Amino acid sequence: MFNVALAPVQGNSMVSSILMMVVFVAIFWFFIIRPQKKKEQQAKDMQNSIDVGDKITTIGGITGKVCSVKDDSIIIETSSDKTKLVFKKWAIGTVDSKKADKKKEEVKAETTVEEVQEVKTEE
Repeated sequence: MFNVALAPVQGNSMVSSILMMVVFVAIFWFFIIRPQKKKEQQAKDMQNSIDVGDKITTIGGITGKVCSVKDDSIIIETSSDKTKLVFKKWAIGTVDSKKADKKKEEVKAETTVEEVQEVKTEE
C-alpha cells in the first residue's frame, strides 16, 4: 500500500531528473565546449594565414621571422646570425606582426605625407 502511493511521485521525479540532466548538458555545451571550439578554429585560421615575412612567437617562446611556409611546417629565422629553425604549424603561439599590416601602415604613412605636401602647396 505504501509503495503504490509513491509510484506517481517517482515518475515525476524521474522526468525532473532527466530534465535537469538535459539542462546541465546544455549549460556545459554553451559555456565550455562551444567557446573551446571557437578558440581552436581561430588558432587554426591564424596558423593557416601565416605568410613569409611575418614575425611570430612559438608556444615555447621563440620569436622569429618566417622564411618558408609548407603544408604543415614553417621555417623561421631567429637571430641576426640568420639561424633557421623548422617548426610545425601547431607550435605557433601568436603572429606578432604581419607583413601585409606593415605594407598597409606604409601606404597610410605615404598618403598622410602626400596630403600634408598638397596642403602646403595650396597655401
